[in-house]
Amino acid sequence: MMPPETIPDPTSRPRMRGFAARAGLEQAWAWIDARSSARDAETVETREAVDRHAASDITAGCDLPPADRVAADGFAVRAADTVGASDYNPIPLGLSCPPVAVSVGDAVPPGTDAVAAVDQIRSDFGMIELVASVAEGEGIERRGDDVVAGTIVLAAGRRVRASDAALLTALGIDTVAVVRRPVVRIVPVGRDVGDGGDLDSPMLAALVERDGGIAERRPAVPDGLAALRGALAEPGADLILVAGGSGLGETDRSAEALAAAGSLDIHGIALRPADSLALGMAGGVPVVVLPGQPARCFAGYEAVAGRAVRRMAGGNAGFPFPRATLVTARKIVSPGGWSDFCRVRLAGDGRVEPIGSGGLASLSSVARADGFVLVPADREGYPAGSAVTVHLFDLPAGD
Repeated sequence: MMPPETIPDPTSRPRMRGFAARAGLEQAWAWIDARSSARDAETVETREAVDRHAASDITAGCDLPPADRVAADGFAVRAADTVGASDYNPIPLGLSCPPVAVSVGDAVPPGTDAVAAVDQIRSDFGMIELVASVAEGEGIERRGDDVVAGTIVLAAGRRVRASDAALLTALGIDTVAVVRRPVVRIVPVGRDVGDGGDLDSPMLAALVERDGGIAERRPAVPDGLAALRGALAEPGADLILVAGGSGLGETDRSAEALAAAGSLDIHGIALRPADSLALGMAGGVPVVVLPGQPARCFAGYEAVAGRAVRRMAGGNAGFPFPRATLVTARKIVSPGGWSDFCRVRLAGDGRVEPIGSGGLASLSSVARADGFVLVPADREGYPAGSAVTVHLFDLPAGD
């Protein structure tokens, strides 16, 4: 007798729900947004905060610079002593006081109010002469010129850049409160994903890390209902990505396992080529079931699942790519009523064209693409010569 978990029972499978009338992409986004708020804050060293998102505003506790300081290499002078100096009328340096050589960052010597830079002086026979007049305050950085105490130098939600870390360090700020990186469990499903056959997990792990999450890769689980439920029930993750078993075939049990482990809220969305994607909850944790075919899995992550990772990491929910308005070199054909993750390549001269060879499931078409056009559900593509928004995987060479 077959174990109960392997007995097909189509009438009781909640995974059938939704395919007759797929949810729109906007519905999937709304579901994600309602369940993927930024994680709690944690404190890290300033240098470790780079590429993380600030959990709260950070305010300067002091002026920067904390006192007047030299901003150019040269000689400290009194501006009044330099009036009229030029190549034709050089003025000996140090008329009212001995010349004082200074470097960037030095304190301003008493009795001086400007700095004559190296290119404003010349030395002949041991005499230093000014060949240009210097205005009062020239070559000097005043206290608070860079940052005034009380100024917000890093706003909550901002991704911390290397330059931000340098500024914070200059202000004496050694630690930063940042949004905790979400732990994203990746569960590949199916009999054919073991022994090096799993292409989804390494791809998803790289995408999760790019979006600010911590990828927790798990060994492949068989497509039996009990094994999948166990993988979903284990605690410790902020988000679970299941790769495979999202369809309606007799061996596709991922959506059914999600329903048994918690709730299956959406199964099937009007998004080409990731239409079998499912969304639900297990143990209070959002779960995204992605198609197992790598190209479809990639589209499902970029269009839906990545949004959850970015929001949980404290970032912007939108696509993490530079955008460009380009002109279609060829027609983009798309089914009406469906959103379309259309892979495209740059055709030169500000034009772009769809990648059609290999079909929707072609992994090579993803690798060859320079970006994608997200065709909205209310359009049946774009004719040649149309201006479209292209999300570029990389900036074009030279930019």
